[in-house]
Amino acid sequence: MTATGPTPTGDASPRGSRALAALKHREFAYFFTAAAVSNAGGWMQMVAVPALLFDLTDSSTWLGVSSVASLIPAVFLTPHAGVLADRVSRRKILMVTQLVQMITAFVLWASYTSDNVSPELIVGLGLVGGIATGFQTAAWQSFVPLLVPPELMLEAVRLNSVQFTLARAIGPGLAGLVISTLGTGAAIFINASTYLLVIAALVVARPRQTIVHHGDRKVSDVLREGGRYVWRNLPLRIAVLLAFVGSLCGQSLQYVTPAIANRIFDRPSTDNAGLLVALGLGAVTSSIVSVAVGDRIRRSTIVLVSLALFAANAGLIALTSWYWLGIAAYFIGGLGHLQMAVALNTLVQGAVPDHVRGRTMSFYVLGILGGIPIGAFVLGRLGDVVSMRFAVAFDAVALLIVIVALVSRGWLRQLDTSRIEP
Repeated sequence: MTATGPTPTGDASPRGSRALAALKHREFAYFFTAAAVSNAGGWMQMVAVPALLFDLTDSSTWLGVSSVASLIPAVFLTPHAGVLADRVSRRKILMVTQLVQMITAFVLWASYTSDNVSPELIVGLGLVGGIATGFQTAAWQSFVPLLVPPELMLEAVRLNSVQFTLARAIGPGLAGLVISTLGTGAAIFINASTYLLVIAALVVARPRQTIVHHGDRKVSDVLREGGRYVWRNLPLRIAVLLAFVGSLCGQSLQYVTPAIANRIFDRPSTDNAGLLVALGLGAVTSSIVSVAVGDRIRRSTIVLVSLALFAANAGLIALTSWYWLGIAAYFIGGLGHLQMAVALNTLVQGAVPDHVRGRTMSFYVLGILGGIPIGAFVLGRLGDVVSMRFAVAFDAVALLIVIVALVSRGWLRQLDTSRIEP
C-alpha cells in the first residue's frame, strides 16, 4: 500500500563489487551486445536525420515537429503497452516492434538514395516509429531483468543504462565519420541493418517472465489499477514527475542540436555530431562512476546533482558562442542524464513486484516520452520566434525553479525508498 521508510544506500550488499556479474549470463550478454550496437546505429541516425531535416527546412520548429511526431504516439500508447507487457510475452512484443522500426529505417534509406526524401516523409516515418516505440519501451525496460537471476536484477538494469550510454557516445562520433566519408544515406542504412542483431538476440532469449492472467478484466480496468498503484505511492509519483522534468528540460536539448550548432555556435548543422559525442562521453564517464559506486550514494543526492548538471548544461550553452564550450556543456549534460536515469530506473525496477512492473514502468516511461517532444517543440518554436539562445536560457531558468521547489518541499528524500508494497 505504501512505501517503506527511506534507507541511506538501498541494499547493504556490495553491489559495486559484482557490477558485471550479469554479463556472465549468456542471454543477457547477447542482448546487451546487440542492443549496444543497435542503439549506436540509432544515435547515428539521430545525428543524420535531424541535420538533414534542418538543412531541408532551415527551421528549428520542424525539428520540434519531428520530435513530437516520433514520441507523442508513445505518450498515448505506453500506459496500455505497460498492461500488455504484464499480460503477454515481452519478448514477442520486442520482436514485432524491432521489425517495424527496421522497416521504417530501410524505407527512409531507400527514399533518401532515390532523392525522394521530404520533411513530410521524415515526420511520417517518425510517426510510425513512434507507434512502435510506444509499444516497445515499457516491454524493453521490464524485459531486461528477466534475463538474469533475481539477485542480479539491479545490476542488469544498471548495465542496460550503461550500454545505452556507450551507444550514445559511440554512435554520434561514428555518424560524423560515416556522413563525412560515405554520406547521410550510409548512416541511415547502418542503423536499419543493426536491428537484425537485436532480433537475433531475441530469437535465442528465454526470459523467465511471469505472465499475469486477468481473466476477462478490461485493459482499461487493469490500467487504472496500475495507475492507482503509482499514484498512492509518493516515491513513484515523484519518479514519474522527475522523469518528465528531466526529459522536458534536459533531454530535449539533444533533439535541437542542429539548430543550436547553427544558430548559437555558427557551425554547420552536421556539427551536432560533436555536441552529441560530448553528451555521450559525459554519460560514459558517469556510467563508470555509477558501476563503481553502486548503491553507496543516496538516490536523492544523485538526482539533485543531476538536475543541477542539467541546469549548468543549458546555462553554459546560453552564455557562450564558442563551440568548444558548447561541447563542454553537453558533456556536463551527459553526466547528469546517466545518473538520473540509473537512480530513477533502479527505484522503479527494484522497489516494485514483478506482476506490476510492466505497468509501473509504463507510467515512468510516459513521463520521459511526454517531456521530450514538448520540450523539443517549445525550444524549437522559441528558437524561431525569439532566438535559440533565449530558448536555452529559458530552459535553464525553468530547471533552477524546479530544483528550488523540490528541495524546499523535501520530496527528493522519498527517492531513497528501497521497497514499495503492492
